[in-house]
Amino acid sequence: MKTNHKSVMQLGRLSLTIATILGSSLLPGTVLAQQSEEEAIEEVVATGTRLKGTATAVLQERQNQAFVADILGAEQISRTGDGDAAAALRRVTGLTLVDGKFIYVRGLGERYSSTQLNGMTVPSPDPTRSVVPLDLFPSSIIESLNVQKSFSPNMPGHFGGGNVNIRTKSIPTDFIFNISGGLGWNTENSSNDGLFYPGGGNDWSGRDDGTRALPAIIKAGLNTEGSAGFEGRSGRTLAETQTILDSFNWDIGPTEESADPNLSLGATLGNNYVFDNDSVLGFLATVAYSNQWLITEEKLGNDIGGGQENPRFTKYRDMISTEQRVNWSGMFNVGYELNSNHKVELVNMILHDMRDRLRDGSYFDDSESVPGVEEFTRIDIIFEEREMVSSQLKGTHNFLDLLGGVYFDWYAGTSRASREAPDILEATFQQFYDSEGNLELQRLDDTPGTNLNRQFQVLDDESDTYGFNVSTAVFGEGYDVEFKAGFDYYEKTRDANNIDLMIRNFAISDDLKVGNRLDQIFTEENIYNDDFYTSSTGRNLFQDNTGEGDKYSAASKLTAGYLMVDAFFNNKWRISGGARWEEFQQVSIPFVEHSDKFALDTADIVEAIYNEDDILPSLALTYIQSEETQYRFNVSQTLIRPDLRDISTTFFIDPLTEFLVRGSPSLVETELTNVDFRWEWYMSQGNNVSVAVFYKDMENPIEMVQFDGGEGVPQLLTANAETGELYGVEVEFLHDLTFVDDSLSNFFLSGNMTLSDSEVKIGSDDQNSLFSQQARQAYGGTVTATITNDERRLVGHSEWVANVQLGWDSDNGEHSASLVYNAFGERVIAPGVRGFEDGIENPFHSLDFVYTYYPDFNTTIKLRLQNILNDDKEIEQEGLLLRQETVGTGISASIKYEF
Repeated sequence: MKTNHKSVMQLGRLSLTIATILGSSLLPGTVLAQQSEEEAIEEVVATGTRLKGTATAVLQERQNQAFVADILGAEQISRTGDGDAAAALRRVTGLTLVDGKFIYVRGLGERYSSTQLNGMTVPSPDPTRSVVPLDLFPSSIIESLNVQKSFSPNMPGHFGGGNVNIRTKSIPTDFIFNISGGLGWNTENSSNDGLFYPGGGNDWSGRDDGTRALPAIIKAGLNTEGSAGFEGRSGRTLAETQTILDSFNWDIGPTEESADPNLSLGATLGNNYVFDNDSVLGFLATVAYSNQWLITEEKLGNDIGGGQENPRFTKYRDMISTEQRVNWSGMFNVGYELNSNHKVELVNMILHDMRDRLRDGSYFDDSESVPGVEEFTRIDIIFEEREMVSSQLKGTHNFLDLLGGVYFDWYAGTSRASREAPDILEATFQQFYDSEGNLELQRLDDTPGTNLNRQFQVLDDESDTYGFNVSTAVFGEGYDVEFKAGFDYYEKTRDANNIDLMIRNFAISDDLKVGNRLDQIFTEENIYNDDFYTSSTGRNLFQDNTGEGDKYSAASKLTAGYLMVDAFFNNKWRISGGARWEEFQQVSIPFVEHSDKFALDTADIVEAIYNEDDILPSLALTYIQSEETQYRFNVSQTLIRPDLRDISTTFFIDPLTEFLVRGSPSLVETELTNVDFRWEWYMSQGNNVSVAVFYKDMENPIEMVQFDGGEGVPQLLTANAETGELYGVEVEFLHDLTFVDDSLSNFFLSGNMTLSDSEVKIGSDDQNSLFSQQARQAYGGTVTATITNDERRLVGHSEWVANVQLGWDSDNGEHSASLVYNAFGERVIAPGVRGFEDGIENPFHSLDFVYTYYPDFNTTIKLRLQNILNDDKEIEQEGLLLRQETVGTGISASIKYEF
């Protein structure tokens, strides 16, 4: 239901009340000692499977929720050995992991889901997506992960596949202090030498020390009014050109070396203090650090051609990738509770992630390469830091004597997310061979139009949010009804800038650009040698490719309110529902390159503002057949709004496919009708089975559609298709193996399976469709039918997803082990054009093994094997490898000690 009047710019997410769902898990053995003067110490050991301790509380919360949800607890995450929220969530029914960061819920892309931290919305440091990359959140700070798959009015209306709420660890009930450490290795690191460059002196900390920063002399020139900037004015001298060129960091190489082992460290400290007035003050502090290396083999194809009779990539890379990842995090929580009715908690968090990747290898260009005569190599480097800092203050208050009981909770939060990618570099080299196949000469590529590229990117998001919920209940014979209302406010601002600079290879003398190492070509001796330049002034050396919109500012706001009712009748029927109202506005404004001037005039800015005002209803009906069995039915209307990048006309590179992507200013929101039905059976000892069916009808779904990129990199347009639908069935189970034989009571089998299908109609065959209008706005002229499949599955949708875990706990509680399998079916990554098939990501079969040993009450030793099957990541198109990446088998061991 929608009202179409213009409204104030608002974007917000309702705070979900944080439920304390996980009590203390069963220890390997609980020792009770009794001693008197007459008798010796008698030891009694009570043992129980760790499975029951980790699953029961989580299942209890899921059973008691009015809306369909899946929950993963901290101990369950620990059992599978997953190191961050993204890796852990792929174990949840119907969820798949993309690019190691983003979760697809029920086959819908990451844009169709929302992420919250303790029920509050936080900004994203990813420049290409509005959703928060979930690999930022280490498992050490996570208490539980709640994935709600059916919409309720107290949740964000931006809801498609589901909402992921990351709930961090809270104040402990007792003193806690532990330290942990671990080492790891990957088989790919053994089979290949890595390619390394010096970098900065602080790379171990995940921060650049300024080595990669945009040189001050260049920055000053770009920002000077009336200057010729990087490319230079007619009067620039050769000496000035040399100084600018020398200001870049050229200590790059690369050099072949072996990788160091992976390292992880962590510590947790917490306690609480009970006072005479029945109040409690507590705190919890955690820190974690990891430094990981991975050497892989990658293949990357671009620009498919040759026709359907002889498809081939006209551009292709085969390379070795060396990547270092440094992650560190810190969290400090302090809370105060009075009489169990009033509680206030402050959560402070910082998450930092660094990725430093160098790739080097052969590069094939159909128009230039002559195998055995003239070949090419290409090197590229990306160093990026992502960081999120968040402070959240929240309170819960129970006024039991007011109107028969009034419950009030509130929250306020401020967050900052940033991404810095200084000095992204790409360079191409030529290789010339003699008639006998011997390498005669290597040099910087002299092909016309080929340049050495360096980019400097920065993005900063800041957000503020606050809200409250209030509820009261009435009771009578055979019924109890809770009335609940709430308000949410969220605002976010973004400033982003990309400076794209090039050094023209043809402006360097052939004799002095010989070699395949940048630090041997761009030496001080060469730079300050006048013969290094083909021009006496060197003016033609530089090229500035920074365009309008590479610098932009954006903002979004949302104000929301809701009313809902949750009613029980005769302990058999539960009806929950209501409506949510949201008022939303969003705008993205490009700047003229290297300036603080808007590229749009005032009228265009006003026209570019995205406005929506929506009312979103929801209804959930639960039939409680018995204490063990219940049936759920949910129906709702929700929407998916375009994010800040989606409405921008600036091209950016998708990190998964490395395609160019641009948005559409005229994008409209996707409207969804969601229907869910689930049967749940909760048995004793934590055993359970559930079966769910779901259906989603989508109007104007937002899709990535490929256009013919000609001789360049393929281009994807973010546009509205006409219609879409998704439907499927989910099965989930957990049971010990006593149904096979009583002797197998220490073994359990858990898992889930999702089977689904989807269809989207683009509308490319209708010149009047919304898609065709957006395509004409993006590319001009009349849109021809270049799209291969106007009707196909949704991008990113897998027809099946499977998770299976076989677990074992020893009789004495000192050992546990799990064999964990995860896989997903084929999914469309790059829709085909010109009659070529869609680019398909092949299934990835992940098999992990985790063994844990508890030698005493204080020590935990863990061994983990990842990707035992040694599967590779592959994306294919027309039987060709659009992208391939080896993953290798990971081996790690860790120890944790509780004081």
